[in-house]
Amino acid sequence: MRARIAIAGTMLVLAGTAVAAPAVAQRVRAPRPSGRGSGGRETNPADARTLVRARVTAVDVATGRIEMAAEGVTLGASFPPAVVAEVKPGDVVFVTVSVIDTRVATVTGSIAAVDQAKGTATVTTPGGPLTLTPSGTALGAMKPGDEVLLKLGLVDVGPPA
Repeated sequence: MRARIAIAGTMLVLAGTAVAAPAVAQRVRAPRPSGRGSGGRETNPADARTLVRARVTAVDVATGRIEMAAEGVTLGASFPPAVVAEVKPGDVVFVTVSVIDTRVATVTGSIAAVDQAKGTATVTTPGGPLTLTPSGTALGAMKPGDEVLLKLGLVDVGPPA
């Protein structure tokens, strides 16, 4: 089984106080196959999230890329501008690292438009544009040109009325 690693967030520690809170270490539940979607759920060992302590080795404000050294490995990822603005080389951070099962259905895309008044974001995908209604927090962090990965999951909404 192949798995993809995603760096989900960081927490900067300055003088023993946390600046931004990450998700706590947890197991992520994946849907169990059923006749019509994800009626039942079971734990998938390939889907897991953990907290890793790292030291920032490089910050590129222009691209949003942060390089970190953690437990004998170098981790690098692009982060939102608000995160990049708070971090500098030498800082100790805690990073939520998620192992994502590659069998999860995903679609790549990019943010084409954000309409704050309507609370929508339009994502350009290989199959065409898709307009979504994300949470206000998520919508506020989106801007046209952002590359995104859409995670698809079938949901059992019950029998037709």
